[in-house]
Amino acid sequence: MFNKLKYILSFLVIVLLGVYIYTSVSLFPKLSESYYYTKNVTSSYNNKNNNGSLGNTQKTGLEKIVLHKNFNTTFFSRPIVSGDYSFIDTANYFQTYGVKNPNYKGSTMKIDNTTGKVLWERKFPNLVMNTPLIVSEINTVFVGIGNDEFFYKSGKLIRGTGVSGIYALNINTGKILWKFNTVGQRKPTLVYNNNIVYSVGGNGVLYALSSSTGKEIWSLNYGSITSQGSITLVGNNLYFGGADPYKLYDVNILSRKIVWSKNFGALGINGGLDDTTIAYNSGYLYTVGTKLVNYKQNKGYDYLYKVNASNGDILWKLNEGYGLMNLPSGAQMEGTVPTISGNNVYVGSTTSQRILCVSINNGKILWSKKSIGLNNKPFIIVGKYLYYDNALGNILVYNKNNGEYVAERTTGAAVAVSGLTYINNKFYADTIKGDLYIFN
Repeated sequence: MFNKLKYILSFLVIVLLGVYIYTSVSLFPKLSESYYYTKNVTSSYNNKNNNGSLGNTQKTGLEKIVLHKNFNTTFFSRPIVSGDYSFIDTANYFQTYGVKNPNYKGSTMKIDNTTGKVLWERKFPNLVMNTPLIVSEINTVFVGIGNDEFFYKSGKLIRGTGVSGIYALNINTGKILWKFNTVGQRKPTLVYNNNIVYSVGGNGVLYALSSSTGKEIWSLNYGSITSQGSITLVGNNLYFGGADPYKLYDVNILSRKIVWSKNFGALGINGGLDDTTIAYNSGYLYTVGTKLVNYKQNKGYDYLYKVNASNGDILWKLNEGYGLMNLPSGAQMEGTVPTISGNNVYVGSTTSQRILCVSINNGKILWSKKSIGLNNKPFIIVGKYLYYDNALGNILVYNKNNGEYVAERTTGAAVAVSGLTYINNKFYADTIKGDLYIFN
């Protein structure tokens, strides 16, 4: 009797387990990558703490929607505002993530900030994953195109398949003035200085091009791949990071040579450095590197570094924490953009899922705030407020001095990868579902 009962119970356990597995797979399938970016959220504004009391009665600039329009596309870059117009890049990256033989496409749009009317759209034969560079004095918009795919050429690893390169567009019409084809992507945002456009990218070559003709003036093979991190120009020096090998570079534009390079790969860094735009302040650089140690679980560490800009010496390093380096669906997200205000540097850590306020003097954490989402976005600091979007449709406002919650604005979907724009007392936010918001 006991054995019979044992068999019956075992059978029931197996049946229940089978039902659980079936419902887990059938009713709750693994969500696609795009779900975490295009999840619908109601657009609303809230300035109440968890206990229901007002977080702040002062204006944060996110209360009122001045303009909201959907353009039925996928915005990738943050809006760049020039006069009464926004220039935004689009890319269908999230729709093609993980798709075999994807049909990459992207464009640059000029939008009237008063009416929301599209004045022109220039389409390109590949993704546009950077922020448009606007040089109004020469009436030109500069754009780089390319994708994330890797391939080998002559034994060298290259990032960016298909048509890649740099385009110059007329700011009024969107007409192509010139284009410069490259091997490998030109994802990092371009830099302009004294009629020269500088670009790093997927083939480890720095190009200096004439802004009027697109002709190559000079180039430098620095050897690494720069993925998403853009150049920081200070005086006559270009600072940027790269991967394979993971190095930090200082290039002088007058001598056209590498002043110094720092090998972070020798320190165990194997990610992030090529995706981070470096912050500069008073002779020092601030950048982020990641160290993936558990490949199976995709876990590792985020590190924040303070570096001497004159020689590349590391002055301090902060371990931001250990944890997952990805979204729930598996996409690895590395690097953050350090933001400096006063004597503090602000960063977001994907591994620890926290926002950190760090002393620039000694690298000590002054305060930290739990933040679920992709914490690799740049911050905007206005007065005593710190603004941040977490890639889940939430724009959060904190007191920059103590991390106290102030307010929150939700949008219809995740704000585009490059984050928010603040100019002329207005906030601009575009989403990967094609919404453009202007707040005041």
